[in-house]
Amino acid sequence: MKHLLYIFLFFVVLLSSCETTSSENGELDNMWYLTTVDSLSNGKTVDYRTKRIFWSFQGTLMQTNCVDSMNQFYMYRFEKKDGQLIVKSPFKYDRVTDDCMITEETLDIIRMYGVNSLTDTFKIENIGNSRMVLKDSRLRLHFEKY
Repeated sequence: MKHLLYIFLFFVVLLSSCETTSSENGELDNMWYLTTVDSLSNGKTVDYRTKRIFWSFQGTLMQTNCVDSMNQFYMYRFEKKDGQLIVKSPFKYDRVTDDCMITEETLDIIRMYGVNSLTDTFKIENIGNSRMVLKDSRLRLHFEKY
């Protein structure tokens, strides 16, 4: 019986000494479903639920994709600091033909995801309770955690 107690304690100490790596992104590290988009210029709100657009965050990478657009994925670097989300260096992620950087000339292909410039800065207006609201100079984006 004493041996079992020592074995149990050994495993408790072993498991408690393990570290998990986590980023400082907090609740941002998730997959987010874009539900509505508010235009700041004209005050209109558009329901995006049927477009099935997702933003995913992990570490320093962000991915956007639209389920209905033949599995096209766009990757970005991002920084989260001082209540802001800075999205930059977008490129089309393509395993078959090769990745392709987004340029000013090809910027329109990522606008449907809510990203409007090669470096887009969003104010994080709200994040928590499975909801997130981001605002840049043109749009307010509403997300639900997926």
